[in-house]
Amino acid sequence: MTANASLRLAGWAGLLGALLVGIGEFSMQFTPNGGIEDVTNYLYFNDISESRLSFGHFIAVLSAPLYLLGYWFLSKNLESAGRLQSKAFFLIGAYAFVIGTAWIGQRFFLAATVHDIAAGQDIQPLLTTFSEHNEPFVNVLRVAMLLVSILWIKLIVSGKTAFPKWMAIFSPIVLLALMFALYFFNTTFGLYVFPVAMNATHFIIFGLALWTTRSRNLGQ
Repeated sequence: MTANASLRLAGWAGLLGALLVGIGEFSMQFTPNGGIEDVTNYLYFNDISESRLSFGHFIAVLSAPLYLLGYWFLSKNLESAGRLQSKAFFLIGAYAFVIGTAWIGQRFFLAATVHDIAAGQDIQPLLTTFSEHNEPFVNVLRVAMLLVSILWIKLIVSGKTAFPKWMAIFSPIVLLALMFALYFFNTTFGLYVFPVAMNATHFIIFGLALWTTRSRNLGQ
């Protein structure tokens, strides 16, 4: 297998990871009643069955490491605009999704606690403790997405990467902001996409990256 073929395989792995983690997170967090922004009582978990939560938990956690391959693919296509900055892009992105895996890996336990509270058990303090040790992870992930977005835009607009300049528009932070806006403006599309915003964002990015580099021979 050539180096270019291996690189594109990594891109496809990232795309698959975004899809599978999205399926898992949707299974764990989507409810037609919304409310996913509640990070105090997590009442929306009461609308989701334990079987859905369990399915989502395993598929999301087991698939999340594929994001690292996807970020390696992106970083190699950015490399010609600056080796050091492209390496920083990969390291920040990889770190972000290691933290993201820890975050999503704890959602099932938050949900199980919510279910027990709804069944009458007095364990609200336990839920609060779980929340305090889970929610900071997603904030680290969001800050990391801001940093990789800055690098993404800076490198691509230089015109020296494997990507066309218009790809700079499709930075993680811009796509995430769009999906957040669609949800908070109460659109139907936003209701469905918000629970998986991070995964939908990267599905778009990995997909466009594969498409725009499909005929390029990187020779690496």
